[in-house]
Amino acid sequence: VWDNGDAVRGKLVFEKRSCVRCHSGTGPLGPDLAGSAARFSRDDLFTAILEPSKDVAPPYQTTQVVTGSGRISHGLVVYESPDGTLLQTAPDTTVRVAGEEIVAMRKSKISLMPSNLLNGSTNEELADLYAFLRTLRLAK
Repeated sequence: VWDNGDAVRGKLVFEKRSCVRCHSGTGPLGPDLAGSAARFSRDDLFTAILEPSKDVAPPYQTTQVVTGSGRISHGLVVYESPDGTLLQTAPDTTVRVAGEEIVAMRKSKISLMPSNLLNGSTNEELADLYAFLRTLRLAK
């Protein structure tokens, strides 16, 4: 069933599930997926999609910021100064934490990619997504 997917429908799954928002190759939130189906086995690729925090590449490791009031934020550090830290927590969301509020900052292995993105997908949709990912080639 995996090799019978339709790449055109797979592109729609990629867009509908919002994968395109972080993996379009233009944003820093997720790696460009061009060539990913050639570099990884199908099983490894779907493990990365279904369990995104299992193995997070260093450029995409988040930072956990804890404030004195107990608020915890995870994100990619966009800007950091003594006055505060700006975290990218989602494609359209940044959080600013004032420097004097921060009591702890540490690297985290938690991915910004939600682990439930493909919940409710049919086998056909997964096969279509895989067919689409196989069309993404590295530029020569």
